[in-house]
Formats: sequence, structure tokens, C-alpha cells
Amino acid sequence: MTIWKHITKLNPIRYLGHRFVSKWVVLLIDLMIISLSLIISYTLLSRQVLSSVSVIDYYKGLISVLAFSLVGHYAFKPHQGVIRHTSMHDVKRVFYSRTLSFVLNTVFIYYLSDALQLSSYAVPMDVAFINYIFSLYLLVQFRLGVKYIFNMGKKNRSKSRIVIYGAGVSGQIVHEALSSSFDVVAFIDDNPLKKGKLFKGIPILFSKDNITPTLERLQVTQAIISLQNLPPKDKRKIVDRCIELGLEAKLVPPIEKWLDGELTTSQIKMVNIEELLGRDVISLDKSSLMYSHTGKTILVTGAAGSIGSEIARQIVYYKPKCILLLDQAETPLYHLEMELDAEIKRNEINIQIILGDINDLNTMRSIFKSYPVDWVFHAAAYKHVPAMEMNPLQAVTVNILGTRLIADLADEYGVEKMVFVSTDKAVNPTNVMGASKRAAEMYIQSKNRVSKTSYITTRFGNVLGSNGSVIPLFKKQIAEGGPITVTHPEITRFFMTIPEACQLVLEAGVMGKGGEIFVFDMGESVKIIDLAHKMIRLSGLVPDKDIKIKFTGLRPGEKLFEELLNNAETIIPTHHEKIMIAKISQKDYQFVSRYIDKMQDLLQHQAGENAVVAALKELVPEYISRNSTFESLDFKDNPNTKVSEFFQ
Repeated sequence: MTIWKHITKLNPIRYLGHRFVSKWVVLLIDLMIISLSLIISYTLLSRQVLSSVSVIDYYKGLISVLAFSLVGHYAFKPHQGVIRHTSMHDVKRVFYSRTLSFVLNTVFIYYLSDALQLSSYAVPMDVAFINYIFSLYLLVQFRLGVKYIFNMGKKNRSKSRIVIYGAGVSGQIVHEALSSSFDVVAFIDDNPLKKGKLFKGIPILFSKDNITPTLERLQVTQAIISLQNLPPKDKRKIVDRCIELGLEAKLVPPIEKWLDGELTTSQIKMVNIEELLGRDVISLDKSSLMYSHTGKTILVTGAAGSIGSEIARQIVYYKPKCILLLDQAETPLYHLEMELDAEIKRNEINIQIILGDINDLNTMRSIFKSYPVDWVFHAAAYKHVPAMEMNPLQAVTVNILGTRLIADLADEYGVEKMVFVSTDKAVNPTNVMGASKRAAEMYIQSKNRVSKTSYITTRFGNVLGSNGSVIPLFKKQIAEGGPITVTHPEITRFFMTIPEACQLVLEAGVMGKGGEIFVFDMGESVKIIDLAHKMIRLSGLVPDKDIKIKFTGLRPGEKLFEELLNNAETIIPTHHEKIMIAKISQKDYQFVSRYIDKMQDLLQHQAGENAVVAALKELVPEYISRNSTFESLDFKDNPNTKVSEFFQ
């Protein structure tokens, strides 16, 4: 241990920085400093200590100075601040306190001392002024000195060496807040005018220069991004730059979220990949949403799932009369009800938790019969591609027959609108799940042509953080030390945040007149291998060194890339820049119903998976299996297909 460590460890002044030190101790030290300042003031003016006044007169003057100092301290309380966190606010309080004391002392000297026959307690005016200036200086230096000693003591206790990204006002505030916990060795900024400058002796590096050697010399591996309220696009650029520099990026929360106005190390969070894949905030027509949902009874199927639960969260703000939350999952439904409880009570919304299967006719009918449902958001579905490839009968049962049952009941009971949540995997499907969702789209569109209910379909890609999403899987694999499993080096996917997707679902529901398939702007597709690399680096690790990446091969029915439109479809823009309408040739209601009836017959007769999937391929001719046991069924004259006997 160095001599300095011994000094900082034993020096009692250092402990003045701690919260447990009494404010009265600080007040006593302040008064001692003011007393010392008065002696120095006399010395500076007379060149000899107390040469022009008697010791008794000096002490009388000291009494008046201390009395007025106590008034100033009582008024502005500079002794109550935590010295180790001395800031400009504390310096201002010292200034206001000493200024008030000086003003009162001046009034006493000129106007009151003679009248009260206390002139012997008055110090000379020039001494009072010098004492004011000098004591102010000493009191501020005392606080800054204690803060410096405290921080130097911590600086020698293996503090993490960091750089702060952003050398503006926010960066300087973050530096003040974190300098006691981190060793800030540099700032990085995008402004070339700040290049080479210093802030409190700390160099500012220009982000676009080759600063990697400098960072290596400074032995820093972590960057804390101080910039506030960054748009997602700018945040991505900064984080990508940090990754290029080999730095682990962390974010400072908005200043208004700091605990008691202070930033603590626990509030600094690692960058979530979801924040980088997100886009700018969507502008919604809230007046139309409020008009469409206020006072209405709304049924949300699949309410325990990622999409259904978020739709419920957002609908609550538009004050419907009643929300019916339907799902088979008991515990997630209960948790959702507890989460929405405060908002439900505030807006006086009736909420009903309903456990049920969307294929249970009696239960579903009782819902529509018991409640005057105005809107239906149908999010219940099986969505996992490999699981549905292994269980095609369940995909057809839930995704097609379940959707048809809800749609038929909506028509029977005069529902105003039904919004069906589909997927981009319904476009040129290569798997049972995508084909079943496309068949459901076809039924919803055809049903709209024979019903007074408006049927609307929304189609979008993967949602971040949803059940079965690749991102939670990657996080788990990184936490376990790897490897990260990627199916193919060229595979890409579209991503959208859950709130963004659900906002667009609500907007499309209001916008739709019936029969439309709304397609959402998913932005640019993301290469999954790039996503894996970025997530590893965001964790402060090195791909293929700390965390291995393993390619496992495409799973049954999996595509290399997803599409939002097939070759025969075009899009029509709407007034919302992120929502388009897919122009698709619609099938006749009787035609679609006939195929779905036959699929139901096949299920009831236990005709087997091949027969049901073959019927699905006839209904959805663009469905071409890939890497699947059902590839042989793509040939219409296949003798193994048993479906032909049901289509006489």
C-alpha cells in the first residue's frame, strides 16, 4: 500500500464527505474558518496581527461577525449539504449565506452600532469587506478540498476506467455525478470543434479519428453514453461506433429519472439490442382511436400472449366500457389483470378474465351472447414454425378453424369490427404455420364480402421480445457462456417492437373499412449473424473468442428471408406512412369455406397429417414446403395423398 493510500485512509478530513457526519460539525468548521479569515483580514490591512485593536475589541468584533454568519447559515443552510457531493448549487448557498451576513454586518456598522451603543462590537468596514471576500473563498475551497480528498481516496481503490460519450452539458453533468465512482479518463464527442480540448484536465477525443490506440493506452474498455433523448437512429450510430472501438456501451437514464436528483452506478444500464432495433416514435391519430374505442366492449383473444397483452395495455388508455381478455393461459392472464388494475380503476373500466379455447363453440358463443361485443382483436394463434411443422393438425385447428369460429360468431352477433393479427410468414409460405395463417387471411377477407361486420387483417414480421423470439434465446445463451446458435449465416429477419406493432394494429383497425390486408413498414431486414455479433459485443465480450457462434442449419419450414408481399401482390399507400394496404385478389367465400369444411372433415375422420396438409396446399397454391416432410405433397398427383376422395 502506498503512502498516499495510508494518508487517505487515516485522514479524518476525508470522512467529512460521508453522509453520517453531523451538519453541526460542518457548521462549527465553517465558523472556525470565518474566525480565521477575520484574523487574516486584520493582518492584511494592518501588516501586524491586531496592532490597531485590542484583543478584547477583536473578540467583540468577532462576536458580531459570527452572529451575522449564523443568520446567513440559518437562512441558506450551506452546512447541510453532503460535502463529498459539493456542486454548483452548494457553492451558491455559501455565496448567498456570506452575502447576507455581510449586508447585515454593514447595516449594523453604519446604522445600528451607535444607536444601540454597541460600536465596540463593530469591525472596521474595510476589515469586514476583506473578511467577506476571503471567508467566501476559504469556505468554498474547504468544500472542494474535502471532495477532492474523498475522490482521490476512491481513485486509488481500483475504480473502473471509463470514457464518457458526449462532452456537452449532459456529459459534464454525468462526469460530476460519476467521478466519485468511476475514473473518467476521456470524453468522446462527434463535434470536431471540441477535438483536443480539455474538461477539468480530461481530454476530449474526436469520435471519427483513429482513437483506438489512445483508448488502449488509457486501458479503458467501457463507454458511458451521456447523451439524452437520442433518436433510435442516432443511438444506433453511437453504439456501433463504441463497438468498433472495442468498448462496452452503457446508457445513462434521462436526468428526470435519477433517484432523488442523483445518478447512481446502479442506474447505468447496458444497451439493450431492442433499443437499437427500434425506430422513431409512431404518430397515431389518437382522436380517432379514442372515438372508436371509448365506451365500447372489446374482446381480445390470445390476451396472455405478447401481442394480445400489449393490445390490452394500449386499449385501456382509450377508456373502453369493458375489455374481455380471453386465453387458455391462466397465470399470465392473472398477471396482466394485476398489471392493468390501477389504470382500470382510474378509468372505471370493467375487465373480464375468460379462460377458454377459441375452438370451444359453447364457451365462445356464451361470450358473445353474454356481452355486447363491439370490437374483436384476434391475436390467438400458434406461431412457432418448427413446432407447427411437427404438429400440423394443431396449426390447422387453432389458426384456421379457431379463426373461422371467432369470425362467424362476430358476424352472428353483429360485431362492428374484427381485426385479425397475421404474419409475414403467410406470404409465399414454406411451412404449415405460415400457410395456416394465409388460409385464415383468405377466410377473413372472403367473410367480409358476405357480412355487415368489417373484417380487417394486419400483417407484420417478428416482434422483439415476444415469446419464441430469437433475442431472448441469444441473451440466455450469452449468459450461459455460449455457444449462440444461428441456423444459417445468410438468414435475415424483419423486426419490430411489440408496442410499435400493436400501435399499428390499433391504427389499422380504425383506418380499415373492411376486407383490407394492412402491411406494416418493417424497415430494413436484419442479418441474424450480425445481430448475434452485436449482442455479444454489447455484453462486453468478443465473438468467436469469448462466445462461440454455431450454425445449426435451417429448421423444417424455415425461410432464409421473409417477405411482406408475394409476387402477385402490390401495395397501396395510406395516410399513415408506416401502414400500406396489400392489393390481393380475393377468393369467393363459398370457395374458401368449402376447403376449410373439408379440412375440418379430414380432422374429424382422422385422415392424417398428409391429407390435411394436402388440402391446405390446394387452398393456398403458393404454399411450397421447404426442408420439410411435406415436400412430397407439393406434387398434385402424389398417390400418397388421401385428400382427393373428399373433393369429389
